[in-house]
Amino acid sequence: MALPLINIVFMLLLITSLDLSLGLKCLFSEKFEVHVINKLPPGSPQLKLHCASKDNDLGYHDPTIDGDFNWSFCSALFGRTLYFCHFWWNSKDKAFDVFNSEFYCVKDQKVVNYLRYCKWEVRSDGFYLEQYNNETKAYYMTHYLSWP
Repeated sequence: MALPLINIVFMLLLITSLDLSLGLKCLFSEKFEVHVINKLPPGSPQLKLHCASKDNDLGYHDPTIDGDFNWSFCSALFGRTLYFCHFWWNSKDKAFDVFNSEFYCVKDQKVVNYLRYCKWEVRSDGFYLEQYNNETKAYYMTHYLSWP
């Protein structure tokens, strides 16, 4: 006896939400990565950060100089995935979205992200996002936000 179509769709959605310990599989969406790299000067105070989404708290981290805190995820259907980070360094703190757009990493950017990852660098003058120049085929870091 054939299962009704709704039962098949339900089973597929249930299966895609399971982690089968074979790595992150994204059947109905794209896989993305976010990288936050500590590019503060050597000898400077320790960077601390906390990143999360509505459903996934990634915890508090203290990346070393040139350390890369990163994670991967499957984007939500209809582009509703959002991750934010809160950063503390040298008596300063700043919180902002590090991913809220599959096309730009963050919606207020004008350069399309042809990659499937968002690379951030934390520097003494602020936060930089990697961009890709499709004409020159070169990557570059652009200043996104300053520390307060």
